[in-house]
Amino acid sequence: MKASKRWKAGLLAALSALTLQLADAGSLAAGTAAAEATGATYYVDSVSGNDANSGTSTGQPWRTLGHVSTVGGAGQLHPGDQVLLKSGSVWNQSLDITFSGSADGQITIGSYGGDVKPIINGGGGSYGVRIENEQYVTLQDIEITNFNAANPNDYKTEFHRRSGVWVIAHHEGVMSGIQLKDLDIHDVAGISVSGEDSVIDTDGDSVNKNHNAAIMVNAWEWLPNVAADKHGYFKDLLIEDNNIHDVQTIGINMDGYTNDLTKYHQNVVVRNNTINKTGSDGIVIGVADHPLIENNAVYDVAINSYDFKWIAGIWVWKTNGAIFRHNEVARVHYLNSASADSAAFDTDILAKGDHLYEFNYSHDNTGGFVMDMGQLQDGTNYYRYNLSRNDQHHKASGQTISSNDKGLFYNNVFYNDNGDGIVMSNSPKSTFINNIFYTSQGNPPYPQGPAFYNNDFYGSTPPSQGIRNLTVDPKFVDPTGGDGIDKVAGFKLRADSPLIGEGRIVADNGGKDFFGNPLYTGSPDIGLFEDPASTKNDTAAPGAPTGLQAKDRTDTTVKLAWTAAEGGVPLDGDIYDAGTDEKLASVIMSNTVTLTGLTADTDYSFYVIARDFSGNESAPSSTLAVRTTSASVIVDDADAAKTGAWAAGTGGYGSGFIYAAKGSGAKSVAWTPNLPTAGYYAVYYWLPPRVSNESRATNAAFRVQFDGGAKSYAVNEYTSPQGQWLLLGNHKFAAGTGGSVTLSDLANDKVVADAVKFEYLADFGPDSITKVTAVPGKPQLKTGDTTSLSVIGADDAGKTLDLKAENVAIAYSSDAPSVASVSADGTITAVAAGTAHVHAVVTVNGHDLTSDDATIIVGNGLTVSTPVFKDGSGNAITTLQPSGIVKVSTTIVNSTDADQSVTLIVGVYNANGLLASTTENANVKTFTNQTLTATIVLPANTNGASIRAFVWDGKGTMHPLASKTLFPH
Repeated sequence: MKASKRWKAGLLAALSALTLQLADAGSLAAGTAAAEATGATYYVDSVSGNDANSGTSTGQPWRTLGHVSTVGGAGQLHPGDQVLLKSGSVWNQSLDITFSGSADGQITIGSYGGDVKPIINGGGGSYGVRIENEQYVTLQDIEITNFNAANPNDYKTEFHRRSGVWVIAHHEGVMSGIQLKDLDIHDVAGISVSGEDSVIDTDGDSVNKNHNAAIMVNAWEWLPNVAADKHGYFKDLLIEDNNIHDVQTIGINMDGYTNDLTKYHQNVVVRNNTINKTGSDGIVIGVADHPLIENNAVYDVAINSYDFKWIAGIWVWKTNGAIFRHNEVARVHYLNSASADSAAFDTDILAKGDHLYEFNYSHDNTGGFVMDMGQLQDGTNYYRYNLSRNDQHHKASGQTISSNDKGLFYNNVFYNDNGDGIVMSNSPKSTFINNIFYTSQGNPPYPQGPAFYNNDFYGSTPPSQGIRNLTVDPKFVDPTGGDGIDKVAGFKLRADSPLIGEGRIVADNGGKDFFGNPLYTGSPDIGLFEDPASTKNDTAAPGAPTGLQAKDRTDTTVKLAWTAAEGGVPLDGDIYDAGTDEKLASVIMSNTVTLTGLTADTDYSFYVIARDFSGNESAPSSTLAVRTTSASVIVDDADAAKTGAWAAGTGGYGSGFIYAAKGSGAKSVAWTPNLPTAGYYAVYYWLPPRVSNESRATNAAFRVQFDGGAKSYAVNEYTSPQGQWLLLGNHKFAAGTGGSVTLSDLANDKVVADAVKFEYLADFGPDSITKVTAVPGKPQLKTGDTTSLSVIGADDAGKTLDLKAENVAIAYSSDAPSVASVSADGTITAVAAGTAHVHAVVTVNGHDLTSDDATIIVGNGLTVSTPVFKDGSGNAITTLQPSGIVKVSTTIVNSTDADQSVTLIVGVYNANGLLASTTENANVKTFTNQTLTATIVLPANTNGASIRAFVWDGKGTMHPLASKTLFPH
């Protein structure tokens, strides 16, 4: 579907565009090679060759790789030429590729004379093969290592930046047509130190895992004032059919150094590679425009690491869209939960656009199936027809599915029979449709934030907000799993499965299931298999939507709501421009939509058509006329008042941005708008993109001066979403120039200042508030400490207002004033150890609104609750069942001034000693609390067995924090 120039299409419109990208993606590889050209062939033999030979026949081969570099550097190799290395030859030297082909023909470095690959041993230098500022080169059919043969374990005591193949572009513009194919790369003894840390290598440089890989692709810049056509990046890059194994580095790593989307790597294809036993991540692709990552197998990520922190199987960062399909990721390892990601897949920082994960197989990964950073700009993560089998949740978030960006999950299978369960983010941005959640050993409660439609929850209680839930056995063919993507066939549905025909249509679904069966045959099935024999169908049209109204409007957006449901379940909706009959957006099982990209002070008209779960369409609703509000007022940094010297940065909003190092507060920037109308405004600031390795403040000090008061905001400019408008807050302003926003340099690192926007909010203020929330500054206190209770109001559209800052009448109370009292101005005082609940009553428009309770814990020191013992379904156990699942939990309350490392250790013992054990680690932040849960499988014979639980401090010497707990008691 094609969206109007005035609009951003909604969810299904985005899916349609993504489907078109998929159609193109399959042909990417065809475009990565230069045109075929016939040239000369040169031969190299490490034993019988001689650099004085002509090299043009197998009887006159060259001998050294250095000679190849010299000849190539002298311009004696031409497009279409081949340099072939003798099968079985071994070179204990690196190869520098100093030559380029052209669009008319590649220059190929390959092998001849047998099936045994020639070997290039890098010898512990920076690389085995380097391709620097060259293009149209194919490197194939070669075995590559890079370690110090005299001291193979030197990487354990020193830090060496080493890669197998190192591909570099810098200061010479785009480099096209690099192909790396059928390489065997192993024993690359480099660095696996976390990307969040750094160490000093043997060259005296500050480095980490991101500086090397078995295949390392860099686009670097370090010179100032690089000409526009000289920014380095890669185009038509193919990494295919390689076997990477037994390395101490990342498997495949691509990075770049630009915020200019036109200089992102283009047409990147990573396909059919096997990566087994790495020192860090499996595949990392950064700074790329719609890379295609498909048919890769990644096993035992970081098993060779001395630093397991913050790794994943296959992940991307700073990508503009990406496609992951037909990949297998198994056994991503971890050191401890406190510093672990360890998921199979990840959409990471600075990503934008739609990211598609389809037909992938993830299993036995300690950090779960997927994660994201909650920073995706202008896009959605789509997960369809994937299998996650026995993925765990032993990472910092404690989640199998850690989704904070906008995410649509449909027709996936999440299977867990090891008692770990499936834990997911409580994100209202996530939608789950037609999925199977199979947890035969029970599951923790599903979160209340996501939307669930037409899912099957076997073995556990469905989420209460779920619509059309099922709880039946899916009847898989053979769900035993194991290595190999062919094992997914065991998760087809048997002919008698109750899930056949019980799903709902998802538009723009790619047209096929995991196995290539067409979508749909009759009504959709639930899970990753669409039964070709399904005949269940529905052809009755639903009734037309009623009650179409505008719930909210700004200068560029309108939020619409209507009623269209069957059996109390909201139907899908397509929203149209009544003037042109053009479809503007679509929603799934929802009766609301927010249309964006509108023009200020403009009249619009809309209508809605409902679609039921079989795709049948209703008649149109009545037409609704809406006018957008007046235009927002934007003040750029160039028009702001500045105190002190601020440096200029390129990019950002308008003409650029300014920045200053952390300081004392003497430097400041003040944005003063001239507002045309008195009323409430949403105040936004523009955060320009951060370049790689750029450090920024996590507490940038903004202050908003509004009509009747002022409020300060501490903004994390390091991790907040970048390249977009970010909300500070909603406040009341008088017309004219009385309001302002100020930023000072009083921060913990560099602060950046760009534009500030004031967006008029029609029909908003205290009288529109329908819900109140009480938020304590600190939920835990020591005796005698105080904290302030914020009171936040929200309207039906979700807009919020700080009611204390707006001087609204508020009354406070505590249910246990002897533990924590609350004063008339909302100050909470910790009186004695215990737990209290405080709330606020707000009077608006003549009626009272009561907030929810805020829990306040008062204590001193570190408190460890007595561990509790439950079965896989969360029920208290009374006996130890043979081969049963036991979950042991303890809550740590940290009322100290320092973070506390905590380890829960659980062991099963009998008269002969220890039978089984497991641990869970956490770093409990100061004045917070956290529950640790360790899952253990009991032995087949539990006669005379007992469980012992220990809580230790998790430090090197492991000091106990509480007495051991024994079950049976």
